[in-house]
Amino acid sequence: MRASAEQLASAVQALLKQSELSPEDTDKRFEQAFDVDRWRRLVPFASIGRDGLGDDNPARLSDVDSAREKRRLDCEGYFRLPQVFDPALIARMRRIVEAVRADGWPVAFAFVFDEFWSIARSPQVASFLESAVGEGYQQNTVVWAHWVAGERRVAGWSLHDDYREGGDAFLSAWIPLSDATVENGCMFLLPTGVSRGISDAIDTDTPLSPRVVRAALQDVIALPAAAGAMIGWRGNILHWGGANAGSAEPRLSLALEFRSRGVRTSKFERPLIDPRAPLPSFRLRLFAITKALREYIKFEPLLLRYLPLAERIFAETSDASAAVSNTPPAS
Repeated sequence: MRASAEQLASAVQALLKQSELSPEDTDKRFEQAFDVDRWRRLVPFASIGRDGLGDDNPARLSDVDSAREKRRLDCEGYFRLPQVFDPALIARMRRIVEAVRADGWPVAFAFVFDEFWSIARSPQVASFLESAVGEGYQQNTVVWAHWVAGERRVAGWSLHDDYREGGDAFLSAWIPLSDATVENGCMFLLPTGVSRGISDAIDTDTPLSPRVVRAALQDVIALPAAAGAMIGWRGNILHWGGANAGSAEPRLSLALEFRSRGVRTSKFERPLIDPRAPLPSFRLRLFAITKALREYIKFEPLLLRYLPLAERIFAETSDASAAVSNTPPAS
């Protein structure tokens, strides 16, 4: 007798549950997570608690590129800016991710370091973000780092959108720390219009006609991007990570989200932070990391191993979230 899909899924879930950190390991990791000095020793070339890094690492972003990509964002719902960030900064951030992963942490814990919060604060990048989401824009505390292994058929996240009702008041930014190629699984997306129709069909479980499927496949846009580029999209754009086609090079990247000032936000986004203010506190960084980890197990089931740890850190740092003023909440 062959197992059903439900039985297979249940078996996989049970195996993942068995892989959870032991209570002893969870206790140890919990203490280590709050040990700032340990993080500094782990990555001595990185920074925690230093402001002004956006000015130290100016971006290379011309007015011509910014204007062209703003037009693309307005028309198609996405942008692609080549080689924005200093190669030395990107190389250092990649080494941070590698060190965090080698120490047994989910790579999103790279966000304990300043570089991951300050990278989008240079005047050139801030100017582009302001053109995209408005004067006085804010950053929400939805952050993530990706590591897609350099092995055939390993893929990034499946098809999804980030915040469908965000409109022009929402923008995701995706920064590769290694070259993202068609071979190692770069990002793919469907532009405005196509995305909405497909999303609605998925939500309502409506079958798509062969004509619609053929048209959608022809509309797919591949977004290969060199390390240090910046690509992004509105919240209603369907996007996904491609499957590795045989490259031995892993794909490393980070993701940030930005919001117009004063708009209603979801609970998951809050608190919002002012990119012109000092960098977030260490406790708020841990809150943001574990908030995302709890949510993104749906995309990365192996993270279930760290769920008890994430729940503890999330609960312990909720005070840091409460201490930050929020924009008007969603009704």
